[in-house]
Amino acid sequence: MAAIAAEGGAPGRRTMTTSAWTYGRWVSRPAQNRSERTFFRFLDAAEGLLSRRNWHEVSVQEIVRRADASVGSFYNRFVDKTALLRCLDSRLGQECEQTVSALVGELEACPALIDEAPGMMVSLFMRLCTERSGVIRALDMAQKMSEPGDFSGLGPSFDAAADRIGELLAAEHTVLKAHSGADVAQALRESFWLTREMLLYHPPAKPADALHRSLLRHFYASLQD
Repeated sequence: MAAIAAEGGAPGRRTMTTSAWTYGRWVSRPAQNRSERTFFRFLDAAEGLLSRRNWHEVSVQEIVRRADASVGSFYNRFVDKTALLRCLDSRLGQECEQTVSALVGELEACPALIDEAPGMMVSLFMRLCTERSGVIRALDMAQKMSEPGDFSGLGPSFDAAADRIGELLAAEHTVLKAHSGADVAQALRESFWLTREMLLYHPPAKPADALHRSLLRHFYASLQD
């Protein structure tokens, strides 16, 4: 199963192989590689704090201290704390799309695994909502308090990933051939939304394997509606 992480960096640290410049208007362009590494340290520091705290409880000073940087270097890259959260939003979407794209590549190389792909996707959703719960909660809250479209919340990148694997499953999966790629992609989105609701906001009193079976049943059932 492809991991929800990007390559590179020291063990235990998540970095992105894409340039920080891909984050567009939310950040100042890094002048050199060292500056870009500092940029990602800020993202990692903020995400680490979010694993135990709500976003409104996290200060710029705490992020700076955890990143082993200076307040000046923070504001050289971000207008404010909200701009950093937008970058976390972009990174999570990019990582999700990269992970699903890698899975699609594996399935295309080994078609015998395609019938197992829905279960793999449910496992991915469960891992995403467990390992990245702090960021997802912060983005959920930001979406509720911001203008429409200000935060994607896994929107465009996640939709693109779901569409890609949905088309593959509709074409090659033994059972799902009866459905369109759009229907399969929508069922995957609904499965993610349910996983997020259950793991982040209403944790079930059932073991992970039982939850996985329940979510997988929901995926197939949603295609029968």
